[in-house]
Amino acid sequence: MSSIHDYISELRIIDGHEHLATPQIRQREQQDFFSLMHYLDSDFITAGMQRGALSGRLRSDEEKAATFLQYWQRANNTTYANMFRTAMKDLYGFEDWTVQGILEVNDKVKAATNNPDWYREVLYERSKIDLAFTLIQTTQLDYELFRPIMFLDFTFKLRTLKDIHDVENAAGVHVHSLPGYLEAVDALLHRYKQEGMVATKLGHAYWRSLASTNPTFHEAEIVFNRLLGYTLQDGLSKEETLALQDYLIHFIIQRSIAYDLPIQIHTGHHESSVSGNGNILTNSNAELLLPLLAQYRDAKFVLLHCGFPYHQSYLSIAKNYPNVYTDFTWVHIISPTIGKQILHQMIEMVPQSKIQGFGGDYNHIEGTYAHLKLVQNIVGDVLTEKVQEGGMTEKAAMEFAKRIFRDNLIEIYQLDM
Repeated sequence: MSSIHDYISELRIIDGHEHLATPQIRQREQQDFFSLMHYLDSDFITAGMQRGALSGRLRSDEEKAATFLQYWQRANNTTYANMFRTAMKDLYGFEDWTVQGILEVNDKVKAATNNPDWYREVLYERSKIDLAFTLIQTTQLDYELFRPIMFLDFTFKLRTLKDIHDVENAAGVHVHSLPGYLEAVDALLHRYKQEGMVATKLGHAYWRSLASTNPTFHEAEIVFNRLLGYTLQDGLSKEETLALQDYLIHFIIQRSIAYDLPIQIHTGHHESSVSGNGNILTNSNAELLLPLLAQYRDAKFVLLHCGFPYHQSYLSIAKNYPNVYTDFTWVHIISPTIGKQILHQMIEMVPQSKIQGFGGDYNHIEGTYAHLKLVQNIVGDVLTEKVQEGGMTEKAAMEFAKRIFRDNLIEIYQLDM
């Protein structure tokens, strides 16, 4: 290991993107070994497993363990599997990949779930994470190591009257017109920021294209008024509501600018176990965002996941647009090889102040721990290679590492550390 690797291993981290439940939620749900699948569940599904086969209370733990092992043999070559293996070995001492071994480690995971110090041990002490941004659709986190980011898709994915009522209930107001609805969405953004939200999140590439038109208020209002006239069960097609959706996307960006909130946007690869559009990957190409990026020069667009597999055009966009920030969340566990390649190119192309180096993107802290361990090694390898090639001094490489793992996030999200 180089001195750069050693330096990186001691850095205190700001984790820019997670889906971690709070310790209280994890304990309330009594999460166990089979609750820790997350991305591995996606690989099992694409290897032939039925969705939901490892969740729920209808099957015994022995049956779940047998099913797990059946698909583990099919998919244990992937990086998702390697992350699971690393977490289980390092945090639970688990290497016995048998039904009995799984039942025994399951008891250890249950004990950890009920251990009030487990989150602090794994995140703060072992991973050296000072702060993590988590998206679990609430700002009421009540945990000092977390800050909320909120999905805003529910405010513009309007196809039924019930969708409007859901926003009314969240905002605590009654809506009778599009202007009233815009006030409700604005009130939500204001409240979320007051409650600690550090950024807004648009995840619409999972259910529609990132491409947006620029409809007029009148065009959006026609659609909104049609929805007001429907029953709760009836609704409009996605195509019929497109003008309203696009208008609201513009509105959310405008209000995020007003509240000085960065806007995280999903780009690139889809997580197959949650994708709602049949994994239509072309909807996620960051190039589709170009009109919005050009229009809102005063926004802070954080384009997640390096746009993979459209990462070449993503790199060009990040190089040319001052309002675009890159984010390596998820990339390295999709493919460490691709992650390393992208980082090499990004160092050569993108100003270092625009790069965010780590987001675990997991819904359990064990995955975050393993992911960070992988990323630290990859970044250490890349920076060591850059120094050996003469592209960086060792001091510059260390400064770069501190930027992407900590300083840039403090600056972009205006954190008071």
